[in-house]
Amino acid sequence: MKQSISLNAKLRWPDVKDHYVVIYEGHVIGNVHKSGDNWSWSVTVPMGLPDWSAGNASSLHDGIKALGNAWAGILKSTSPERLQRAWDLERAAEARNTHS
Repeated sequence: MKQSISLNAKLRWPDVKDHYVVIYEGHVIGNVHKSGDNWSWSVTVPMGLPDWSAGNASSLHDGIKALGNAWAGILKSTSPERLQRAWDLERAAEARNTHS
């Protein structure tokens, strides 16, 4: 049985209406933004990612859906320990940026 994952998307900046960040369990895992006539999407977790973790879609909805499918594949193929190291790296980078 396929387990569903819950993603949230929100505008990256309040005054830019075509660039969204995608959030999973409180972590920004990627973004979807308008690129010409298409929407580009990518998973942006700080770890090595496969080529299929980025692409283009014809609509915002399709971009978020494609990103979600890629994220599901990454979750399936990544150990919880490896994912935790990525979250720790993300947290360390955020702390460094806040104190700069």
